[in-house]
Amino acid sequence: MRPFPKTALPLSIVLLCAAVPGARAEDLKEIDWSFSGEARFRPEWRDNADLDDAAGDDLRQGFMRIRLGLGAKVKERYRLFVQIQDSRVAGEEASTASNQKNLDLHQGYAEITRGRFRLALGRQEWFYGEHRLIGNFGWNNVGRAFDGVRARYARKGFFLDALAAEIGTSVDSGASRGSELYGLYSQTAPRQGAEYEAYWLAFADHVAAAGETGAPGTTRIHALGARAKDRFGRFDFTAEAVVQSGRLLGDDLSARAAAAQAGVSWGAGLKLRAFAGYDFATGDEDPADGERGEFFNFFPTNHPHYGYMDYEGWRNIRSPYAGAALSRGRHFVQAKAHRISLDQERGPWKDAAGTVLGADPTGASGRSVGSEIDVIYRFAWTDQAAVEGGLSRFAPGRFARVTRGDDASRWAYLMLTFGF
Repeated sequence: MRPFPKTALPLSIVLLCAAVPGARAEDLKEIDWSFSGEARFRPEWRDNADLDDAAGDDLRQGFMRIRLGLGAKVKERYRLFVQIQDSRVAGEEASTASNQKNLDLHQGYAEITRGRFRLALGRQEWFYGEHRLIGNFGWNNVGRAFDGVRARYARKGFFLDALAAEIGTSVDSGASRGSELYGLYSQTAPRQGAEYEAYWLAFADHVAAAGETGAPGTTRIHALGARAKDRFGRFDFTAEAVVQSGRLLGDDLSARAAAAQAGVSWGAGLKLRAFAGYDFATGDEDPADGERGEFFNFFPTNHPHYGYMDYEGWRNIRSPYAGAALSRGRHFVQAKAHRISLDQERGPWKDAAGTVLGADPTGASGRSVGSEIDVIYRFAWTDQAAVEGGLSRFAPGRFARVTRGDDASRWAYLMLTFGF
């Protein structure tokens, strides 16, 4: 971040004085201003999302996102951060003379620090671990922020967060008010690169909707989880496991999920890493018995985990994968192959966003969803500017062929990012 002129944006000064209890005019002389920004452009091409060559669903889109942030800190105790964002898809406005109001507040919060305690209130990004349950969804053209409060107690090598947020989307993907996310998240980091975490998360949706038996009900889900990440010489690993219980649209919920990856690295200037892993999450064994088994994915960043084409999320999945990455200086290239199957053949196949891509309640279509190969290359010409490109191919398995289509799907992107 670069220093921001102290004579600019008087409105921000007024806001800061309002946010800081007992702030005086002379305190403004001690404000540490910062200005940040990001511009990102990503054209994408996707062919055959319906797995049917005859349908002609070739899709080309250009995603554009610009963020500008202003931060102000007083005496290392108080901080105000405001980040605006313009997000749009090229050519999807009514005309070049129209105004679709794509500008919005991405983050806007006040933060107070007292010794080992920190309190942040307002709209803010949250992300933990590999973002499997709580993530900022940075790949998305809009991203994700939470309207809420987070209190943190931190000391060397440890933190404990208590968080609560108001959520505007219900579990049945309809608009709602009064849905809530809250929880506790702790991390111990005994040395650099090592992370050991335990957490409890809960989601409550107070909007009644029909469950499996047809009777309306609300949702209250509790999740207990643990995550470990460490390195021993050339070897590294990550592992995470979660159990869930509660009610989903009035139905009893009992679900589990786990993910693990191990890798080994060679070299220094030219570094090679080979890795393999497994992703698992339970599905629903019977879609009409009033007993739910499908894992609830909370609010994640699914994109880097279950295939870059986003045809799968952390639900009803059994997926081994393997890959290799090569890096040298500012260059990075990675190839990764996934084999994706359903945990429960009678449960639906859903993409990263939770949209049903295929379903066979009889279970006759089997479990094999398909396989995906992803290749990406990234060149960082500065610390805050990079170009990245990727190619992916998804080949359908028996379940996907029966419920969706027989033909392979392809996807490619090129992304330019500039920051300051």
